[in-house]
Amino acid sequence: MIRTLLALIPPGYTDFLRRFAVLTVLSVIIRAASVVFLVPLLSGLFDGDHDKALLWLGALTISTVVGWIIDRAISRSGFGLGFGIVDTAQHDVAERLSRVRLTWFNVSNTADARQAIAATGPDLAGLVVYLVVPVTGAVLLPAAIGIALFGVAWQLALVALAGVPLLLGAQWATTAITKKADAVADDANAELNARVIEFARTQEALRVSRRAEPERGLVGEALDRQHGATTRLLLFQIPGQVLFSLASQVALLALAGTTAWLAVRGEVSPAESVALIVVAVRYLEPFTVLAELGSGLETSRLTLKRIGTVLGAETDGPHEGTAARAELSGPPRIEFENVTFGYGDGRPILDDLSLTIEAGSATAIIGASGSGKSTILGLIAGLHEPHSGRVLFDGVDVATLDLPARRALSSVVFQEPYLIQGSIEENVLAGDPAAGPERVAAATRLARVDEITGRLPDGVRSEVGEGGSVLSGGERQRISIARALLKPAPVLLIDEATSALDNENERAIVDALSGEGTPRTRIIVAHRQAGIRHADQVIVIDDGRIVEQGTPDQLLTAGGRFARFWEQQGASAGWKLTGS
Repeated sequence: MIRTLLALIPPGYTDFLRRFAVLTVLSVIIRAASVVFLVPLLSGLFDGDHDKALLWLGALTISTVVGWIIDRAISRSGFGLGFGIVDTAQHDVAERLSRVRLTWFNVSNTADARQAIAATGPDLAGLVVYLVVPVTGAVLLPAAIGIALFGVAWQLALVALAGVPLLLGAQWATTAITKKADAVADDANAELNARVIEFARTQEALRVSRRAEPERGLVGEALDRQHGATTRLLLFQIPGQVLFSLASQVALLALAGTTAWLAVRGEVSPAESVALIVVAVRYLEPFTVLAELGSGLETSRLTLKRIGTVLGAETDGPHEGTAARAELSGPPRIEFENVTFGYGDGRPILDDLSLTIEAGSATAIIGASGSGKSTILGLIAGLHEPHSGRVLFDGVDVATLDLPARRALSSVVFQEPYLIQGSIEENVLAGDPAAGPERVAAATRLARVDEITGRLPDGVRSEVGEGGSVLSGGERQRISIARALLKPAPVLLIDEATSALDNENERAIVDALSGEGTPRTRIIVAHRQAGIRHADQVIVIDDGRIVEQGTPDQLLTAGGRFARFWEQQGASAGWKLTGS
């Protein structure tokens, strides 16, 4: 927690942080002195020494006013530091997520990332003022009061100082008892959050399958686990509270007993004894505050742990400045040299794969689901790095390039496109924000997006909704194709991009993809004949290995898997519905 928090302090805040720490310690010293000032003040009042009482009343007043001034400065500095931490956290988390390896995004890490982003707001902004300062004061103030008591009675000072580790140890034990239950409850809350989002997004499928009621699905199970975890958390808090209460009573009895013993021996007056009982109560107050802050402290620890999980996630590619740069004069020649890659489950998707895609050629990849087709595209696009082997562009290992260079090399049309919330034009321009109106119009015409905009009242400025929700699947796919065509990348990767289109539009889009003017090396994952007609070579993948490779005519003549695929596609294209 402390390491992550210190890592989030913005650069250049060293003097600011030093000043903040000095003010915090000074505030603790002044508050401790104010507490001990009560002893001579009450002694003077009870003994009738009014001049002495006025003197110490003045000292108490001055220390209180100075303490208020310092606390106000601490609050202002704390909020300044808090907002600096928020700014750093938001920037660092967003920047890290843009470079994290995609294999990192499992269910648990995705939940951590979502909650880390949600936490980089008011919670972090008030972390210093509402948590760090009170906790620091609660830890330091009793020790400072103990030291100040040496001016009254050294025996009492030693008892107070001995009570500090006792009470802090009890607080630590209380936290340790509830920590595991708190972690289980937090995991249950994260799972419930994920299940609720999933439940909301899959309403169409759930209602059709008559499983829309929460109690009949995963949401109900997650709710049950969350309730059970919360119950266990509440039960685990009871022994911790009893332990801390017992330690507090022991400390209070020790202070009161020592005061009484000193009064019997005549080393402190009766008036001072009464004042020292008040000091003992004030001595215990910070520990009570610390106990009340325990839940907030654990919540902040988990928040910073999630942020630390994101910031510590492994990223792709070397750091900028140490990486090579791509110097391509045209479409590159792409080579896989003994590439092995998997998604972390122990089974490689690609196993010792070697292949060559010639510069400026069009290559079609076919194969069964899960055979590794999309993985090949992901490796070419730099979305993943091989576990072993190399992916070369004109002889340059892609893994040695920095991320901006890698991302500039390829343009991708995904099987399931995602549109950003905004207009159609903004989504197309995401491919190349610097593109002029002529290039945008050419890309939308090639992808037949102009047919969509032509029937919308706002044309290219029509809103697509969150994720493209107001458009059909085929319309979203056309916009994503236009976006890919607009990006001036030397490699174009197409992952079953026409699966959401009808046959007529599919043929038109395939012709556009193969006939657009930008020189590129093209690789298309296809399940239908239209995506293969213009291919210079076809690669058939099975279980992460190449089982056939050649031109379409060569593979048709060979009569292997590709020939059977082609025959089945041709037969299905001739299917007709007839009446009985």
